[in-house]
Amino acid sequence: MLKRFLKLIIGIGLLPVCFSASKAFYQLLKSVGTVEQTMLYFVGGIGIYVLLFFSGLKLNFLYVLGHESTHAVLALLCGGKIKGFKVSAQGGSVGTTKNNVLISLGPYFFPVYTALLIAGFFGAAIFYPNINNYPQILILLIGWSIAFHFLMTIHSLKVEQPDLKENGYVFSLTLIYLINLSIIALLLGGLFKQIDILRFFAQTGMDTKSTIIFLWEKVQSFK
Repeated sequence: MLKRFLKLIIGIGLLPVCFSASKAFYQLLKSVGTVEQTMLYFVGGIGIYVLLFFSGLKLNFLYVLGHESTHAVLALLCGGKIKGFKVSAQGGSVGTTKNNVLISLGPYFFPVYTALLIAGFFGAAIFYPNINNYPQILILLIGWSIAFHFLMTIHSLKVEQPDLKENGYVFSLTLIYLINLSIIALLLGGLFKQIDILRFFAQTGMDTKSTIIFLWEKVQSFK
């Protein structure tokens, strides 16, 4: 009970950070500036999955497989063991001997297919160096996988999730939102030279401080 209460307090405390990170992310997107070829491939990849999603081809099984596999891998990395593993297009589950915030919430903020595609591309380049001449393929796939992760995560959150209930909805949702935003910002920083990723985090920190001071002054004014 105490842990749930502390997580609730942390979740509430993260709300100003989420607000500030959203403002900084908007500025980050604006800094991309003129449309360049890299952006076209990235947006094109996003567009491909958006069309699939809204046409009903959400690729549920693929998402559930990645989601539950991430649970399992994180559990193993944290010293746990896997007792059961079930995956279907309707949902899945993983039985583990250990659980913590990283294991239970990790799949919601870690874009596993983006990581696999990047690793696969550079792994293939070892054996087929010519693939480096076509970076647009990787950029297209990154756009696709980010849209897949983001839209399917939102879609999955519409259903009651034991992972979120266990950690508290306020804590879970603020943490998921903040980490997703940070990971996407990091990926964009790696793709587009116009983006200053350090500025994104610095701006988030400064705006968070300003927001907290503003809220504190408002509270003080009611005394």
